[in-house]
Amino acid sequence: MSKIDSISNDDNKGISRRSFLRSTTMIAGGATAGMFIPGAVDKVNALDLMKQSNQPEVIITAKGRALIAKMQAQKKILLIDSMIFAYKPNRGKAPTENEPLQPNEIVHNAKIQQQIRLSEDAIALSTTLDSDVGPFKFNWSCLYCSEYDTIIAITYPKLTTKTVDGPGVKGNTLIRSFILNYSNIAEITNSTIMAAGPSFMAHQRLDNVENLALQAIIDQQGKDWFIKNGFMVLPMEGVYKVMAGVAYISGHRIELENNRVIDASNKPFYIYVDAYKNNNDIDGLETKFNIIISNKDLKNYVNTDGVHHYYCKLCQVMTDGSVSDLRPQNTVVDKGWAEAKDHQAIESVSGLKIYPISRNLAVGDTIPEGYNGLRINDKIYRVACHGDVNEIDTNTTFIIVDKQKYYLQPCIEGQSFYSIDNLADYAPLSDWGDKINYAAEICRKDGLILWIPNKVYRFNKTIELKDINVQWDGTLELCSNIIGVILKYNVNLVGKPIIMRSKSLAYFDKAMVMLTSSSEKFEGKWVTKGCIENKISQLNIINGWIDYDYTAHGIVADQTKLTGQGLVLLAGSWTADLTKRRSHEYVWRNFISDVYVDGFEQPYVLQAVIDDITPNRWITWVNGNKLHNLCARRFKQGFVVKSPLLRPNGKIGGEVAGNTCASLDFQWSRVSAEAFLICEGRNNKFELMGWDAPKTATNTIQFLRGNTFPPGYAEASGNIVELYGATLGKLNGSDLSPLVYESNPGLNTFIAEGYVARNIMPELSPPTVGSALTNSYIPKLDNFLAFINHRPRCYTQLLKNGKLQSKVDLTPMFDFNPESSVRLEVEKGDEYKVIISLEGARNHFNMIGSTLGYNQLSAGIIDIDLHDRHKKSVYSSRQTLKTANVTGFINAANIKTIVITYSGFEQAGQLNISALYGQTYNRNASQGFMTADGACWMQDDIKINKAGAGVVIRDEVNGQLYRIAIANGELKLEPVKK
Repeated sequence: MSKIDSISNDDNKGISRRSFLRSTTMIAGGATAGMFIPGAVDKVNALDLMKQSNQPEVIITAKGRALIAKMQAQKKILLIDSMIFAYKPNRGKAPTENEPLQPNEIVHNAKIQQQIRLSEDAIALSTTLDSDVGPFKFNWSCLYCSEYDTIIAITYPKLTTKTVDGPGVKGNTLIRSFILNYSNIAEITNSTIMAAGPSFMAHQRLDNVENLALQAIIDQQGKDWFIKNGFMVLPMEGVYKVMAGVAYISGHRIELENNRVIDASNKPFYIYVDAYKNNNDIDGLETKFNIIISNKDLKNYVNTDGVHHYYCKLCQVMTDGSVSDLRPQNTVVDKGWAEAKDHQAIESVSGLKIYPISRNLAVGDTIPEGYNGLRINDKIYRVACHGDVNEIDTNTTFIIVDKQKYYLQPCIEGQSFYSIDNLADYAPLSDWGDKINYAAEICRKDGLILWIPNKVYRFNKTIELKDINVQWDGTLELCSNIIGVILKYNVNLVGKPIIMRSKSLAYFDKAMVMLTSSSEKFEGKWVTKGCIENKISQLNIINGWIDYDYTAHGIVADQTKLTGQGLVLLAGSWTADLTKRRSHEYVWRNFISDVYVDGFEQPYVLQAVIDDITPNRWITWVNGNKLHNLCARRFKQGFVVKSPLLRPNGKIGGEVAGNTCASLDFQWSRVSAEAFLICEGRNNKFELMGWDAPKTATNTIQFLRGNTFPPGYAEASGNIVELYGATLGKLNGSDLSPLVYESNPGLNTFIAEGYVARNIMPELSPPTVGSALTNSYIPKLDNFLAFINHRPRCYTQLLKNGKLQSKVDLTPMFDFNPESSVRLEVEKGDEYKVIISLEGARNHFNMIGSTLGYNQLSAGIIDIDLHDRHKKSVYSSRQTLKTANVTGFINAANIKTIVITYSGFEQAGQLNISALYGQTYNRNASQGFMTADGACWMQDDIKINKAGAGVVIRDEVNGQLYRIAIANGELKLEPVKK
């Protein structure tokens, strides 16, 4: 067997050292359908079983399917021998069939311990992680065949902590199982039939474990019992408050995370807790509950769907509103055992070993070795130390153990959160920017969630976040003219984050929030990691010079203070003075939604810069990002795309392309607004709702060039703008003209009121090589109808109401000049018909179109008809008259006549035909194609891309065709025989 250094489902991505896997094995699952069944037996706290249970999706990898098919075809045995457990801090929502596995993500590798044949097409495999295995946490698992170094199937279990035996504490034992469904899978895996008895199902073993655990709890502590004041009901000003806490109902653990208020008037009544679960459904392993009111005695029951309901009275509310606590009193009093169980549950969730078990730490205590969590003032703090406790800070910022100071890292409610408030009195750092950066580093090292509580934090130092989850509930007030917050990569930002430019900041010209990432030193080498996989939601970027106290819309105290940028995606961090080192930089696969920006000159900016230092080696791009539900008010330029597209050496760089910008909701400001959208990029999509632009507004949407290359190179092209809203939704036809400006018209698409409307025809760029739309072949070839009057035996006629208009010059329809057009006067009921005869050519069309330019026009109908040499209709289309009408790709062969009819005018006006155009295709591949390749040394020349093909020219007198060819270094002109 050959040595292979990696396991992956993408040959170019992800490595996992095979040497690491040699000593362990794993199980298989999935195929056309699969099931992953987790189970857990905690020898100290068996209820971890229920808390950790779920049924995530199993994906069979592409290589897994290929290997299974190969083994079936060769009639060989497939040994799926390992289950790999991994932790991916920034995994996606669901596994994919080509997902890589990095070596540093693997936390454990286990052998398959049981493999059972359920049927010809289904097998079950399982493994057990004993209490001496660990500690680690995992949220990713796969099935692995070591013989062929292949991942067979992948699943995303929810985050699970595997604990290990320690001093006075037993680790948990976890069972993990897969059911694999695939045609004839049992035969090639050599699975044996389960011994006599009912068919094996992995969750049956879990049920047995669960039932034993429940019975043990009931035997030791009672059927229903409560920890401390959990679920106690208290009267409170006419309503009833149910206290947060933990309870065990018929042995099932439930937890009320926050106090709940009940408002009921029909006294007397009972308040019950209704705990329920479906014992027949793997998804039902987690116990759920409701708090309900009833004036009757309720008993446990199982409904028709197999859901088990367990009732327990919490209290009785008397006629006078008083409350009688009916929780079982013996279990409320005797809670030592329950506290120990609750302690273990917190340890399992937080991944800590906590001291003490059932009380708070006190001065004089001796902390044993091996503990990394302390219980202080009824909260859990993360800190690793041991020895005699000399002092506990009254603000719980630090403790002194054996005369050494240790700073406490709080875990909120037993979860893995780290509050920045923990550093409020941290003397080494004075600014909240430095403190948040310090806290972020702690969280990144320890796998914690950074928590910004609901307060206002003033800061003067740039905050940099990477590889971290952030619960941002407060307001960060920026007090200096610096970049506020930088997100580098793998930042998941949730909560209700607010960042505000302080009113104390008189001048500001930077960005409030920026997504960018310069190169970093990794294992001694500088590498480009890219600004990727950042997820932002519910972000508010506010200018403090706007006063919201008296109106929700806010009042601007000083219009001159509405400066700077809101949210910026930047590739080229050296231009923002964030680094002196240039490198490849890219901003890619970021997901941004529900952002509101108010009071900044440029609320949203996507920018890629060029490397302008010879040899222009560095490439930057901002591509493939998703931005949804963006709002902006009080701006100068709402959405700005800065993209030079080419470096000075003529190669790609500084590109902004392929970004989806949906549901842009921009409010025009009569005081400051200049444009909704300014774009230099290409192939981006914008869905724009622009409100209340005045009738006098012009150039509200602009497509510009960010370079000085000749026309035809690096154009702002291929962008799509869908226009909606109180102003833009009323656009029709050439009304686009005053609102839209293109430095090279016709290269971008506009959609308004449900139809596609190009201002002018595609390929109106000058006839040069290097066109962005034609992929570097000559635009004239793309518009076959250009200069039609100069083609032999081809001519054009114009008819008005059936009469030939011989004195009208039709040249402007085909002259490549977007400013000219054939201007025709129209009365109500008139009909104009353009007939293009192509008798001297054999034409196959992909598309036919008509463009009506920038002029006001009346409502009407356009008919496009294509006829063959027998005058038989090959294609016909009737459409509402718009700025641009196209057939789409039709593949119409042997067209001899094109007839375009304009009619249905409801009022007098002027019909201005800017262009008629057609794109052809070549049905005979042997003819070759004439191209100019902008990526090669011949970029300014024409070359023939097929052996034996050449340039064919026609004698206009006799119609004879000649091919220009070269033989033995001599140029020859050879007749072409038909």
